[in-house]
Amino acid sequence: MHQHTTYYTTVLSGYHTDCKDVYDAGHTQDGIYTILPSGWPGSPFTVYCQMDNGGGWTVFQRHSGITSFYQNWDAYKKGFGDLNDDFWLGNEKLYYLTNQTGYTLRFDVITSGGDQKYASYTEFQIESESNKYRLNKLGSHGGTTGWRIYNNWGKAFSTYDRDNDDCDAFNCANRHRSGWWHSDHWCATCDNNNGYCDQFHVSGSCHSVCTSDNLNGDYNGVGGENVFSNHNAYCSLNFTEMKIRPS
Repeated sequence: MHQHTTYYTTVLSGYHTDCKDVYDAGHTQDGIYTILPSGWPGSPFTVYCQMDNGGGWTVFQRHSGITSFYQNWDAYKKGFGDLNDDFWLGNEKLYYLTNQTGYTLRFDVITSGGDQKYASYTEFQIESESNKYRLNKLGSHGGTTGWRIYNNWGKAFSTYDRDNDDCDAFNCANRHRSGWWHSDHWCATCDNNNGYCDQFHVSGSCHSVCTSDNLNGDYNGVGGENVFSNHNAYCSLNFTEMKIRPS
């Protein structure tokens, strides 16, 4: 698992469609490369490529709490942060990447207690902006984390200024402090007794939840809330990294 290691951009002859294409061309060192996905209407852009665990992973998120992920729709669309540090690659880029071929998803996490865990999913694809970057495909789960990201499968992407969740009680992206495929899972439930770590305070002692797995959440939130959970198993994180590779 890689944290905050600076790599210089590698200049390639010609452009590759993703990091697996880069890897197959013989470039096997972690770092920043320039790619051009099939159908991408803009100029080639840089991505962070991770070459372990089989090689050729295109990283689209890294989060350690240094950069705020409480960003608006436009920021999540275009991307923000530093590829050598914390960042979100951008939903528009992620859409073109995940629609040029079939992709698998992997995310690695380090909990506040120092435990390293990972999840893999056999499919991952998001839809276009006109379809609100909906999480369209999420295959079978493997790895050592919980599986509650399945609650986000089929959900539209939401930000604090673009409320696309199905929760009528409140804006989940605002309450959970991040853009994400927020669900309406238990969003109207008020529990005065438990307050699991995947839940947030609505008012007083009342707890509720839209999203159990929210890897863009506040990493130093009150009581470790709003981030990641197998229902109270991992209440706080120090690090996450999300990445894709062709199936």
